[in-house]
Amino acid sequence: MTRTAAAMLVGMDASAAWLVLGTVLGVLLSATVVAGVLAYRWAVPPAAPEPGAAAPRVDDLADFLEHPPGTRTEPPAPADWAMLAAPPPAPAAPPPATADGRGRTYLQLAALSLTALTLVGVAAAVAAATGTGGAASPAPAGPGADPDTPALEGELRAAGIVLEQRAVGVTATYPEIRLRDDGGSTHLELRLPTWNCFTASAPADPAAAGCVRSVVEHAELSTPELVVEREGERLRLHGRAATELRPFGTPPEPSGHAYEFEVTVTPRNDAGGPVTGEVRIGTNTAPLVQELSELDAD
Repeated sequence: MTRTAAAMLVGMDASAAWLVLGTVLGVLLSATVVAGVLAYRWAVPPAAPEPGAAAPRVDDLADFLEHPPGTRTEPPAPADWAMLAAPPPAPAAPPPATADGRGRTYLQLAALSLTALTLVGVAAAVAAATGTGGAASPAPAGPGADPDTPALEGELRAAGIVLEQRAVGVTATYPEIRLRDDGGSTHLELRLPTWNCFTASAPADPAAAGCVRSVVEHAELSTPELVVEREGERLRLHGRAATELRPFGTPPEPSGHAYEFEVTVTPRNDAGGPVTGEVRIGTNTAPLVQELSELDAD
């Protein structure tokens, strides 16, 4: 992927992020308005009747039908004596209406929505002020993206390294490394042909030493997973490689192995000096084979 394409993807991601943020703000604003209106409607009490207002008229037809004139059994009230008892007290006024539980619930919901809206708005303002949400902000360089690192092209071969110590003998490998520049990033291909040997260390020539050829493990790494550091004329490449097996005619399958590896190399200088360095896998190291290693650093 070129750097222009990467910048386009970064811009698309930023636009999508702002679109999602606008949608969230709209939903929170709508929820705040709706909850506020409902809280107001349920919180306002009904109007109390004005003092001195006339009592509502009562239809006495039912009483008339139940007790027609002349059929009441109660004795008539005396007409020659004035009523000395105090008039019955007026009925107590009903307590003022207050907001019920629904009004309080809507009020709390409105307050929560307003708080969330404020927090999201502040976060958006901070992101806009610092430029972290814009597409114009360049993506930070990864740990392996050193602007002083040259473009690397070449192949490296190393002597034998013990991968695993067994009860009888060892499993040895003879690393093969290919480096190339891939659109501004460094890409490394690691090939580990393995041999089972009845020796205490990795022999210089496994076939001549009677070792038995075993599987070949493969791994590929690119920056920033592959860290590239420059120390003067010397380059240091390191990372963690999870290997896979590539049987002929079948899809690759994981080997179950992951190695911490490091390559330290000094490219060929202008005077035509050889490529020098070493390869470390785990805690074991092996020098580069000069006559089989070529590396150009532009």
